Amino acid sequence: MTDYWEARAGLILNLRQHGVTDPEILRAFETVPHERFVPEDFREYAYRESSLPIECGQSITAPGLLAQLLVPLAPQGASKVLEVGTGSGYSAALLSRMARRVFSIEKHRILAKSAQARWQGLGYTNIVGLNEDGLAGLEQQAPFDRILLTGSVGEVPEDLVEQLADGGIAVMAVGAPSERQAIVRIERADDSFIETETGTARLAPLSPGRVRGP
Repeated sequence: MTDYWEARAGLILNLRQHGVTDPEILRAFETVPHERFVPEDFREYAYRESSLPIECGQSITAPGLLAQLLVPLAPQGASKVLEVGTGSGYSAALLSRMARRVFSIEKHRILAKSAQARWQGLGYTNIVGLNEDGLAGLEQQAPFDRILLTGSVGEVPEDLVEQLADGGIAVMAVGAPSERQAIVRIERADDSFIETETGTARLAPLSPGRVRGP
């Protein structure tokens, strides 16, 4: 398949059928070419609702599952967003279509470099990619209006959500990696944090540290 427009339209229809109605979120999925973030051998499956493998033993989150994280995150119009777990760079690309600036942290240097090349190739200039320990956050750029974790955690990382601005929102999947996890939305109100479960997910776990690699 070389023309992905029909497949992308099918994705938008599927998202609508699953309750995604926000026009900015739908527009982001419609305009960001998912196939550019998928390994060439798997591009024919780019718009199927399935996870696909990438380098470093990691995988790309299925678009529908990613939408389940973006809806409660509500990144539309946010000034500064932090993403933990760059992966292929697709979710940061989506965020960049809705927020002013995105900081995306990836522990694997190879993935961070590849994602940066994809963003540059597409002209997405408002994303800053970093090869760091994402679970430590990015204190020098805090506070953030939004924080998105693209993998699961066993418990809410308190030091990370402390980097939210007042009124800011973090979204993450919390639970054991071998089980379905709760999608948790955390909103900061002064020094209080209000947690709400918005659904369930099955995401690979995020792990601390940084891998420089070649």
